[in-house]
Amino acid sequence: MGCLLLLAILSGTTGPAGAAQAQTLAREIAEYRLTAPAFARFKHASDLISAAIGNDPRFLKNPLFTHEVALSGDLGESAAELEARLRSEPALNGALGTAQITAREYTAFALALIAARLAHGFVKSGVLRSVPAGAAADNVAFVDAHQGPIVDVLKRLGIETDP
Repeated sequence: MGCLLLLAILSGTTGPAGAAQAQTLAREIAEYRLTAPAFARFKHASDLISAAIGNDPRFLKNPLFTHEVALSGDLGESAAELEARLRSEPALNGALGTAQITAREYTAFALALIAARLAHGFVKSGVLRSVPAGAAADNVAFVDAHQGPIVDVLKRLGIETDP
């Protein structure tokens, strides 16, 4: 399933046509470029979110980043679900406010980061020769340059970091 998300982001498509909002989100994620300032906000928010979910038994039953959210083939739907959850959970929404990042940017950054991390692993292992030029290639280069901090933040969020 991770390959479907990766391919959706690399090609800018999301599979079957869905709601306009989900399609818009998927397009935003496909075009999203990971940057150091956005990573700083994402990391700060993730630190706060990790602390909040670590103390809440509801997140043990229903983690923020489920396999479906992180690796679903329906990028737009997964993004919409994650964004809605970030907005609706007071502790998560508060963490985003403190870190000065919106639920939409956090969602876009997280899903673009996961896809870039997968693509980075595929390129390093030889499964992919290269990534097409554009946002995806820029994001893979970002992952290559920031591997340590990225692995750390993804582990704190409970996201499998081995592509």
